[in-house]
Amino acid sequence: MKHSQKRTFMDIEKMSSNEFKAFCRSGNQNHFTRIRKMPLQDLLFTMINRKGLTLALELRNYMKIAHPGTFISKPGYLKQRMKLNPDAFLELYKYHNRNFYADSSFSTYKGHLILAADGSDINIPTTAETLELYGSASRKNTKPQAQIGLGCIYDVMNRMILESDCNKVKFDEMRLA
Repeated sequence: MKHSQKRTFMDIEKMSSNEFKAFCRSGNQNHFTRIRKMPLQDLLFTMINRKGLTLALELRNYMKIAHPGTFISKPGYLKQRMKLNPDAFLELYKYHNRNFYADSSFSTYKGHLILAADGSDINIPTTAETLELYGSASRKNTKPQAQIGLGCIYDVMNRMILESDCNKVKFDEMRLA
C-alpha cells in the first residue's frame, strides 16, 4: 500500500505523544510515567503484534528484537497491561483509519469503496458477569457458555477493518451493517 511507512510513523508518533499517554493512564497520573523495561509504546506493540504463541515466547521474541539483552517477566508485563486503558486501542484504531482515508491513495472500484460485513460468535470465559452482559448460546438444560457476537465491516480493496463491534450473542448481522 502506498504511504504505509508514513502512516506507521504517524501511528508511532501518536503512541509517543503526551496526550495519548495521558489517555492510556485510565485516570491514574502515576501510570506510565517512569522509564521501565516495558514502556507504554512497547506494551502496545506487543499486544497488537501477538502471533498466538505463549506469552513467555512472545515477550522473549519481542525483547530480543526491540531491546536485546533485556528480559521482562510475565508478571511484570501483566502488571503493566492492567494499567492500560482498554479504550487506547479504539483511539489508535480510529486515528489510523482517519489518516488512511485522509490520504487520497486508497483503492476504490469505480470511485466506490467495496465493503463487506461479517459476524462471528466467540466463546469467552463463563462467569456470572459475562453471562449477564453477553448471554449464553447454549441450549436449555445444558451448562451455559458465555459468548460474544463480533461484527465487523471490512474494506475489501484496501484489506482493512473499518468498524467492529461486540454484541450480545445472537445479534442481527444485517442490522450491524
